Amino acid sequence: MSEAKVYRCPCCGSVLTWDGRSGEMKCGSCSNTFPLETLEQYDLDQNIRDTRAEDFQWSRPAEGTVDGDDGELRAYTCSSCGAQMVVSDTAAAACCPYCGNDSVIPQALQGKYRPQAVIPFLVTREEAVDAYKDLCKRKRLVPRKFIRDSRIEKMQGIYVPFWLFDCETDSDVTYKATRTSTTREGKYMVTRTRHYSVRRGGTVSFADVPVNSSTKLDDTLMEAVEPYDVSSLEKFNTAYLSGFQAERYDQGVDKCMPRAAQRIRESVSRVFRSTVTGYSTVVPVNTQVNLTHSTSRYVMMPVWILNSTWRGKTYTFAMNGQNGRVRGGLPVGKGRVAAASLGLFTLLALAGAAIVYFLF
Repeated sequence: MSEAKVYRCPCCGSVLTWDGRSGEMKCGSCSNTFPLETLEQYDLDQNIRDTRAEDFQWSRPAEGTVDGDDGELRAYTCSSCGAQMVVSDTAAAACCPYCGNDSVIPQALQGKYRPQAVIPFLVTREEAVDAYKDLCKRKRLVPRKFIRDSRIEKMQGIYVPFWLFDCETDSDVTYKATRTSTTREGKYMVTRTRHYSVRRGGTVSFADVPVNSSTKLDDTLMEAVEPYDVSSLEKFNTAYLSGFQAERYDQGVDKCMPRAAQRIRESVSRVFRSTVTGYSTVVPVNTQVNLTHSTSRYVMMPVWILNSTWRGKTYTFAMNGQNGRVRGGLPVGKGRVAAASLGLFTLLALAGAAIVYFLF
């Protein structure tokens, strides 16, 4: 049995009927009228499917699709002093606790765990330490004891594993929009609101969308120190790891695909939303994104990291090891907040007294 076609008002949802005088479909509830071709186009727009991150269809690479190990420990022999180092199963470079020398663990970067490329460190440890001190100095509410107790000598340069995703997107986005105008009619102010269905579509290409692939490092913090200049990627060589810590991935490309899809979808939404102008309100309805020519590769990025503990909470400072971009949380001292509040109150009181003096 064929389903009967019912035309409904896009504004209020009531049934539309043909109005012979206007030659358009008319709503008996809100009195709006619509050309028939407009309603047909509106019906087509409603068929646009809202694509979620898990709906993206990626092309899987031949290698690197398997998740990492389960966080076990392994023993390695230090090449300098011969001591046995016990490190996490994902460590690819570590500092020997006996002689203090940095060691590269090449066995951890073989097969599917070998990166295709790496961005070497350009920011020195001294520059990272100075940037941390400057950040603390600029944040006037940070407790002085926290700054004194921060173990700056524990600042570590770490090569963080990332997956980089490339793709082209064929996207279709629909919006509900309104235009509002107010005019005076006699003794009344009349507000009229016009409703629109807006549609945007097109192709957007993405290159090197980064996703952190180590569960030991916070995704939000790693994204906060972006971007990296991927044109500086070098062919991977273990020599770049000497003198630094390094982690191999413990999240395979399949686990990182949803985050890449979410970042791509958000970017597509921003690009098309910027083209919808001239309306009083704009509300996105559906965003359909289809992927084509998707690829991925495994690389390592440089990050300086310092973890400091204050009153049972850990604060992490991170710096992009290529361009020096800094992010990190710092505690706020209650005493310094009180002192700042008192100083502000005193300043306002003095300003008020000065105003009263000059007026009277």
